[in-house]
Amino acid sequence: MKDKLNTMNDVRMTFKAPWDWLLILMTSGVTLLLLGLDYYSTGIIPTLITWSIILGALGFGIFGYHIEDEHLKILRLGWSKDIELSDIKSVAYKPYAMTGSVRTFGIGGLFGYVGYFRNSILKSYKAYVTHREKTVVLTTEEGEIVISPDDPEAFVASIKSVLGDHLVDS
Repeated sequence: MKDKLNTMNDVRMTFKAPWDWLLILMTSGVTLLLLGLDYYSTGIIPTLITWSIILGALGFGIFGYHIEDEHLKILRLGWSKDIELSDIKSVAYKPYAMTGSVRTFGIGGLFGYVGYFRNSILKSYKAYVTHREKTVVLTTEEGEIVISPDDPEAFVASIKSVLGDHLVDS
């Protein structure tokens, strides 16, 4: 697979993680609210709580996706969540795949929709999403993973060109 990655010069390997309007609104609103509360609070404890929430959520935010060295890297602030490409069984662009979802554990709108979610279509799944319309569903042996690259169709084409026959039709 590594040789295939090296010869895929015309295939896009890096994708941004665009924010939808709700994520922009929620992140801006919550951040401003926390900073406002901190401004009008006295003592070090409110300041520590405010910055812990903001920086903690920022550390788990999604900043892009990169296909490299037999991994899909979900880019975070200073680190990445790596998914083995060989673990991916199918990939499909499914706009609004998160519709009707309930967050079971994670962040639901501060720098991203990240964590464990559940809905009637996908059942339980992991999300690394910043734009609810541009969702791509990756099926692995461990379950579904939902991401949101800036160009979902090009992302699906890139994964399919890298994995080729390894994928099941979705």
